[in-house]
Amino acid sequence: MRSRTHLLVIICTYLAVLTCPIAGTEPGGHRLLLMPMPAKLDVGQGRLILDARFRVTITGTRDPLVDRAVVRMMERLQRKTGIPFTAPGLSEDGADGAVMEIRPGKSAAPPRFAMPDESYRLEVTERRAVITTASSIGVLRAMETFLQLVDLDSQSFFIPSLTIEDRPRFPWRGLHMDVSRHWHPVEVILRNLDAMAAVKMNVFHWHLSDDQGFRIESKIYPRLHEKGSEGKFYTQEQVRRIVSYANDRGIRVVPEFDMPGHATSWLVAYPELASAPGPYSMERAWGVFDPTMDPTRESVYEFLDAFIGEMVKLFPDPYFHIGGDEVNGKQWNASETIRAFKAQHKMKSNRDLQSYFNRRLHRILAKYGKTMVGWNEVLHPDLPKETVIQSWLGDQSLVQSVRSGHFAFLSRGYYLDHMRPASFHYENDPAAREGLTPEEKTRIIGGEACMWAEFVTSENVESRIWPRAAAIAERFWSPQEVRDVKDMYRRMEHLSGELELLGLQHRNNHLQMLKRLAGRQSVGPLKTFSEQLVPTGLAVRQRIRKYYSYVPLNRMVDTLLPESETARHFGYAVERALQGDSRSADAIKQLRAMLALWRENNRHLQPLLDTSFLLSELKPLAKTVDDLNRKAFEALQYIESRRRPPETWLKAAAQLLATAEKPQAEILPATLASIKSLIDAANSIP
Repeated sequence: MRSRTHLLVIICTYLAVLTCPIAGTEPGGHRLLLMPMPAKLDVGQGRLILDARFRVTITGTRDPLVDRAVVRMMERLQRKTGIPFTAPGLSEDGADGAVMEIRPGKSAAPPRFAMPDESYRLEVTERRAVITTASSIGVLRAMETFLQLVDLDSQSFFIPSLTIEDRPRFPWRGLHMDVSRHWHPVEVILRNLDAMAAVKMNVFHWHLSDDQGFRIESKIYPRLHEKGSEGKFYTQEQVRRIVSYANDRGIRVVPEFDMPGHATSWLVAYPELASAPGPYSMERAWGVFDPTMDPTRESVYEFLDAFIGEMVKLFPDPYFHIGGDEVNGKQWNASETIRAFKAQHKMKSNRDLQSYFNRRLHRILAKYGKTMVGWNEVLHPDLPKETVIQSWLGDQSLVQSVRSGHFAFLSRGYYLDHMRPASFHYENDPAAREGLTPEEKTRIIGGEACMWAEFVTSENVESRIWPRAAAIAERFWSPQEVRDVKDMYRRMEHLSGELELLGLQHRNNHLQMLKRLAGRQSVGPLKTFSEQLVPTGLAVRQRIRKYYSYVPLNRMVDTLLPESETARHFGYAVERALQGDSRSADAIKQLRAMLALWRENNRHLQPLLDTSFLLSELKPLAKTVDDLNRKAFEALQYIESRRRPPETWLKAAAQLLATAEKPQAEILPATLASIKSLIDAANSIP
């Protein structure tokens, strides 16, 4: 009984550290949890009570887009509050109870890259919420803010009285999803579109072809999806549904068909497009491969003209992505015909040959009213200035693009598959580039988060994107001076629950994958252990082990969340413990409780690791983590007693840290940096 009571005390103290506030209240005494943060926010006194009488009215010309959005908003409001609204739709008059009044304007034609004007004004008083916008898209953005404002107290659900004037900082705020390396079903795409809309992202970049898959139905070239997809592709009807779904949420869909490189899936079906004789087979590994289209053949452009002509009917957006990255040129160098073509046209390099290919593509796309988008490698002095550059190769590549007269958006620093923390992405600003003139900076139109699919399936892709992508969305939408990382995390943790309510599976799938690892055993010890871990990213995993597309992604490294909320709060407690102020003693108690719980959990974890072949590889890691927790506990004792640890202890701690810095089972301890801070603090005691 005494041990159970002791454990209960540990758990209660552990929970206390997780719920310890890290930021103050907003003006007016109310803690707002908006993400992205609006451009201008004034919090007033009072609140708008939400009950079953809540109604929506629309003034002016009705837009079916807004009508559908109202219905969706009311459905989500009902799900969020549990209130059975008697008429969850539109009201023509101001009935009793709270009213949302929507006043959409009709904006002029949008500027380049932008949706129709996305700005809005939201004013909430004790009687009504008024949304005033220049366009229907602005109404959609305002509704997402309204839904994030819903709160409850001891009396009712409510919206705080406030005034918001909001507009995006950048017009291009995208999420790139690779469905070629691992395919994702329609329902996964739709859920991610809902999440994008919730954080005001407006570009879905759909990477539909690569060496490992061609994922869309072509009726004029059916072998593309028949031979290049293993039966996992989107029918044209499904594409129309996804495009319509995105449009209803104010999201443009930009398709990408990678060419002339990353083209194996094209060439498996139509080897006559290739720069070297076939036959070709689908790639199963990851990397850069030799198969490349032949830019010297007229038949290649005839083929692409017909294919693009078919695709533009499915994708009405004016932008069309042609890839263009990572062409290694080996097939071009080996071809006598291609070498002769280059000499005839006075081309000095393969870069010149690819520029020729891109110019031909540009003319085809222009014929269909499309603007070409490509990765950094398409940049060339002869590239038409209308081409938009997606920058992924570094700061200078973005600078070079806009200095060359091109519009460009940034993806470098937003690669979600690298498993960086949200703070890393949040502190990366597209406009923070030195040496650009004000006019050149206007050509930076925003950015895209990129979810490459080497190490994701439909099981874990949502946990790899969300909620971290919300931090990137805020960087693209909110004013540049919104930069408080701790406050970002406070709001992002809340948003994660909101996304779950919206239908995202990022938390649920994570738990289900943990349960599979545990088999018939209790998942509790494994879940507690997982909170002390983070997975390594693509670059590290590719160095450690050879992967293929058919390798199951069902190990612990595939299951882990990219960031641990528990470890982050442990880090906050370490910061407080080392400040040496009135909060330090409480923080030390909280840390001790967490460490005691983790050490107790390790006793229950060890038998579990023996019962699952998927978990046995974690034994060395579990020992390292347990040793770290033990050293952290001892460091706290030295810090609290103000006694410097002996040299033997410090040497052992340094060796342990060196071991922990090396991935085990492609995993790292999530608390490593915080525990190192404790050890360093102990070492600095006089």
